[in-house]
Amino acid sequence: MKEVKKPYIILSGAMSIDGKIASKSGDSELSDEEDWKEVHKLRAQVDAIMVGKGTILKDNPKLHIKFHEHSGYYRIVVDSNLTIPLDSNVISFQPETYPTVICATENVPFERIKKYKDKEVKVLLAGKSERVDLKKLMPLLKNLNINIILLEGGGNLNWGFIENDLVDEIRLSVAPWIVGGKKATSLVEGRGFETMKEAPKFKLLEIKNRDNYIILKYKRKQL
Repeated sequence: MKEVKKPYIILSGAMSIDGKIASKSGDSELSDEEDWKEVHKLRAQVDAIMVGKGTILKDNPKLHIKFHEHSGYYRIVVDSNLTIPLDSNVISFQPETYPTVICATENVPFERIKKYKDKEVKVLLAGKSERVDLKKLMPLLKNLNINIILLEGGGNLNWGFIENDLVDEIRLSVAPWIVGGKKATSLVEGRGFETMKEAPKFKLLEIKNRDNYIILKYKRKQL
C-alpha cells in the first residue's frame, strides 16, 4: 500500500475511566488546571492543532496557547460543508498569531468559500463525498509545512483518523471518575472495527500519575 505523505499526528484527549470524553449532556470538564497546563505545553510543541466542527459549535474555543512561550501555530478545523460561523473565535481571535485553516469537501460552492477567504481563512478542499477525505487532506497540510498536528477531536473525528490509520501517537489523561451513559461521547466513536485484528495497535511508552489522574503515552506499533 502506498504510504500517505502526511504530518505526524498526535491524538490528545482527556477521558473518564470508562473512556468518555463528555457526559450525555455534553459536559466535557474532565481536566484540572495541572492537566490543562500540560495540554498547552504540548500545543506549544506542534505546528497545528486540529478539531472538528462540533467543537467550534459547542464551545467556540480560541484554540490558543496559555502558560507557555510560543510563536503561534495553525488552527485547523475539519468542517465538511464549510458552515462554522464567520464570527467564531477560531476565525476572529489573533489570526496573525494563529492562522486558521478550514478543511472541507470539493462540493462546497465557490461563493461560500470566498466568504471565509475574505476573513483571511485558508480553505483546503479534499474529497467529493459527504465528509472530508482525510487521506487526501494529509498531503495538503504537509505542503503548508505543517509537520506535527495535535488532534483534539471529538469521537467521530478521532474515529476518522483511527479508521484511516493516520494516528502516530496518543497522549491520554484518564480522570478519576466513571461517567456511563450510551449517549455519552467516547474517545473514539464512528462505526468501529468488526474484529480486533483490523484495529491499529499501539505500544505503551510512558505512564505517569498524579492526584488520581493517569497520563498515558502510546506510539503506533509498526507491524
